Amino acid sequence: MATTKTTAVTKVDSAVFRRRLPEELQIMPYTLRVLEFVGLWGSWNQFPFFVLFMTTGTMVILFPKAFLGIGHSEFAIMAKGIAEFIFEANIYLSALIFSTKRASFVKVVNGLAEFFHEVSNADNDCYDLIRTTNVKIRYFWLFMVLYCATGPIIFCIPSATVTYLRYWDAIGKNLSEPLVYEIPMEQEFYGLDIRKNFIHNQIFLGFSFLAYCASKFFLLVMITTPFIMIKYNSLTYQLVCERIRKLPQLPGGPKPAGSSSSNRTEVNVPDLAEVVRLHRQAYEITQQIEDIVHLPVALEYFTCVMFYCMAMFYISTYIDFSLFNIMVLFLASLMETFGYSYLGSELSEEAAAVGTAIYDLPWYDHSVELQRYYRLIIQRTQRTTGIFGLRFFLVQLTTFANVMQMSYSYFLVLKDVLQQL
Repeated sequence: MATTKTTAVTKVDSAVFRRRLPEELQIMPYTLRVLEFVGLWGSWNQFPFFVLFMTTGTMVILFPKAFLGIGHSEFAIMAKGIAEFIFEANIYLSALIFSTKRASFVKVVNGLAEFFHEVSNADNDCYDLIRTTNVKIRYFWLFMVLYCATGPIIFCIPSATVTYLRYWDAIGKNLSEPLVYEIPMEQEFYGLDIRKNFIHNQIFLGFSFLAYCASKFFLLVMITTPFIMIKYNSLTYQLVCERIRKLPQLPGGPKPAGSSSSNRTEVNVPDLAEVVRLHRQAYEITQQIEDIVHLPVALEYFTCVMFYCMAMFYISTYIDFSLFNIMVLFLASLMETFGYSYLGSELSEEAAAVGTAIYDLPWYDHSVELQRYYRLIIQRTQRTTGIFGLRFFLVQLTTFANVMQMSYSYFLVLKDVLQQL
């Protein structure tokens, strides 16, 4: 009864626990600030910024590409435009899906804060493990901020540089044909002649820069938020393993190997019951994270096959300055797909390690009452734990390898078909 009562109280006060965590144990503080800026965390008053960013990207990039066309009849250029559309559509759709999962996200953050608050107060080793993980997460966060902050500028530099050089070189010359200016992405833009009219080109470049800023902002959110959640969830299982390994060292725990069984004292029931509760809480956090990311993950794996196929076709056909832009997108997509796969594998391995840690204990020598608690953990670890895309396929490194192999196979088929036409 005491355990049940304590659990109910901590669930109510989980937000309080999040505020009470020391700075070095805070749950993704920088990510939450960014999400608060667009109303996806905290007050809803900032949500109009999310709508503004979503509208900007949709009207500047997605709508023109989908309904006004690419603006080229050559298939290699069309493949580049399609690849860009797939990449951008994936970002905005994932952000839109995430905005509908705010309630689940709040539960995940508060659940993690409650979990960290309890284990860090009870065990110094757990405290150090959380702090070390947070240091790694902050380095990752800084890298992503740098990448996404410089992305729009770097993406626009090649086309803007070539455009200005061609414009200045043509001043004072009588050209028989109009100049063709470069654009960051292949698309049309509401009837403007963005390839041959310098003023139209600059208008498009200005709107495009704003749209790319919105895209990189959503890319920052849609990479860091799920990645950090999954990493923290893997950490919860590591902390459960740490508590399991400490059970024989707790007061009243069994003596080391070599002691006579007659002198052995059993693990305290409250200690083992606490471990069972923590394991159940970690498993519930996994389910909540899966509810948030299972659609974006499936969308990522589905779209990256098409994106990689189209991007490789363009790269194999053209070697020009636009190759730099497509490689920027390719790197971001590769990082996101591999990140999901790596962290998904890590989560499954850490969850399975809980079962191994339980098996390593002398549970067969303990009382029937203690074995009942052992059975609760063992039964839960026998089920595959991890992130499932569309609740159908397990996200792991083998999935990433299959995606890369499938993308290359489709690229070869596409190339052979076009060569025969």
